[in-house]
Amino acid sequence: MVTKQLLRRQIKTAIRALDCGTIAAESHAISKVVRSLIASINARRVACYMSMDKGEVMTEEVIKNLFHDGQEVFLPRCTHTSESKHFKLREDHHAHLIFHRMSSLTMVHNLRPVGPYQLREPEAHIDEATSLDLVLVPGVAFDIKTGARMGHGAGYYDDFFQRYKILHEGQKPLLVGLCLMEQVTSPIPLEKHDFPMDCIVCGDGSIHWVR
Repeated sequence: MVTKQLLRRQIKTAIRALDCGTIAAESHAISKVVRSLIASINARRVACYMSMDKGEVMTEEVIKNLFHDGQEVFLPRCTHTSESKHFKLREDHHAHLIFHRMSSLTMVHNLRPVGPYQLREPEAHIDEATSLDLVLVPGVAFDIKTGARMGHGAGYYDDFFQRYKILHEGQKPLLVGLCLMEQVTSPIPLEKHDFPMDCIVCGDGSIHWVR
């Protein structure tokens, strides 16, 4: 079986070869499906992510739709247990995600790149999410048959999902992976701490529920 490290490099190379038009077209198809999905299950508290300049599904249209349709919108910030004072999942202090509520699309547009990854993140003082109905999840690769997801290797999202389950008596939000067609692969090696997606929305406009 191909290792995670090799598979991650292969997928990233394929994505870097994509032109901006292809990524934009696939992202638009995904945004339409996501909008219908959220409406169909009446999800009110939705977490999304601010997409990087290239290499993943663009989320600007998704976020715009969320505000237009009246959802509460939450975006992630990378922090550290030594800063946030949140509980640790292991003995040492470690990095983790916090989702913050964005009050308007203007607030989102005013976010500026910060930190080592130069991501556009909310500031620490903005209200944290206490509960979520649905999380739109980025990734490097997805298996549409099993729901397996491979991220960039830092473990931020899997850490957040584990932390959420501890705080909510084993419950978690609906996890929806957003996936360019070039990110679809199988199989993806899984480790004990990896969380599969409940469904995956692909760049051809298809949605794949994991049973």
